[in-house]
Amino acid sequence: MRLVEKIQIEKLVATLIIIFGLIMSFLVPTWQTPDEFTHIWMIGDSLRIEDFDKKIEESIRLDRKRIEFNYDEKININDQIASLTAKPTYSREEMLPQGISITFIKHFPATLGILLGILIGMPTYWVLQLGELFALLFYAIVCYYSLRIMPLKKELLAGIMLFPMAIQQAASLNYDAVLIPLCFFFVTYIFHLRYSNDKIGLKQIVIALCLGGIIAYIKLPYILLFFLIFIIPLEKIEIYIGNKIIGGKLLKKIRIPVLVLAGIIALLVAYLMRHNAWIQIVYGFIIEWKRGLYLFAETGKTWGDFLVISTVGNFGWLDTPMLLGIAISVIVFLIVMSLIKSNDQREYYLRKWDIFIIIITIIAMTVFTTLSLVDHTIKVTLFGSEATSNTYSIREAMYQIPYIGGLQGRYYVPFVCLFFLPYPQVIYLKKEIANALFIVLEIILYIYVVWMLLNRYWIL
Repeated sequence: MRLVEKIQIEKLVATLIIIFGLIMSFLVPTWQTPDEFTHIWMIGDSLRIEDFDKKIEESIRLDRKRIEFNYDEKININDQIASLTAKPTYSREEMLPQGISITFIKHFPATLGILLGILIGMPTYWVLQLGELFALLFYAIVCYYSLRIMPLKKELLAGIMLFPMAIQQAASLNYDAVLIPLCFFFVTYIFHLRYSNDKIGLKQIVIALCLGGIIAYIKLPYILLFFLIFIIPLEKIEIYIGNKIIGGKLLKKIRIPVLVLAGIIALLVAYLMRHNAWIQIVYGFIIEWKRGLYLFAETGKTWGDFLVISTVGNFGWLDTPMLLGIAISVIVFLIVMSLIKSNDQREYYLRKWDIFIIIITIIAMTVFTTLSLVDHTIKVTLFGSEATSNTYSIREAMYQIPYIGGLQGRYYVPFVCLFFLPYPQVIYLKKEIANALFIVLEIILYIYVVWMLLNRYWIL
């Protein structure tokens, strides 16, 4: 038990991420993580490489569409073995970057791995696996540092970081491998600033703004994580501009006028961008608020179980779901973890104001993440395809859809930890018992996941 007691949660989680991630990277076959082909196209587009996705698909020699959405199909073992050593059909020169776009940020770890594999002439199967490995290492490193700076409830955050759904995305070419860990780091960085004894200066503010900016660029609704900055006490802020100091006293005096001005600017921007699809959707749900509440209620009623399962683990093209009971058990485990305080932990208290801000952030993030699929639902329902150029009136369209579709639980993973942070820590456990319990339950969970994936894709 002494060995278990000495385990640092950050190192343990980083190690488990790499182990479980490698397992899932190989057990979830090529082309079976959501939108993998699309993300390969996005990587090629960011590097200005013509037909990058098509050249990869042609070279890997695996039938992309054979088991995609064909839930009874298994992997063709002969094709899989052949792909391990098949020489690329493309030349190294035609796969090198012809430029670089800012969109490179979305997939940069996987892109670096893929380019390295191409440069050293690896078979295309291993090129993609190297991309997944780099993405996984990025996830592990960011999670490690997130846990290091998180002042409270590390075990809770660790459990979410090890969600099988999150690990599948971390060990993939999807931009979730960048988005999810950066969201974790942003949340922990804000709580670090909240509880650190250090003053908050320009450097800390720039770091938070850069993190939030990258997150928003990858996926806009997650910009609402910025609400969390309001848990930081104003008296901790001390910004030096020349010989002058902008501190808590000044900020308290001007906060009301600043918030009013920010609100006016936001309304002005919304008016100027009133024809934007996002603004139109928000406008429609405000004006038709009764119908909006109905659609949210019907979405929860229709897709509630699916969203719970796909938050914890629904693999491949959402064709390998956990049992609902298992997913609920994981969530109950997280609730218990959020109530536990180890004997070596310092006491941290959330003010009522902190809890209020966390709840506001949860509501805003949940609402806007859900609203992000409204346009998709309307276009698919009314016109049969999201790619259509047809237009619609949002107020009318809201009465023509039965619920908001296309949602997946993984969209909520970047901020799901906020649901558990406000609970008081009222259960006291020795550190070695908490660590042992955590390790055992994670291993049991992943034994179940491995069995699911083997049974779905590999066992004939």
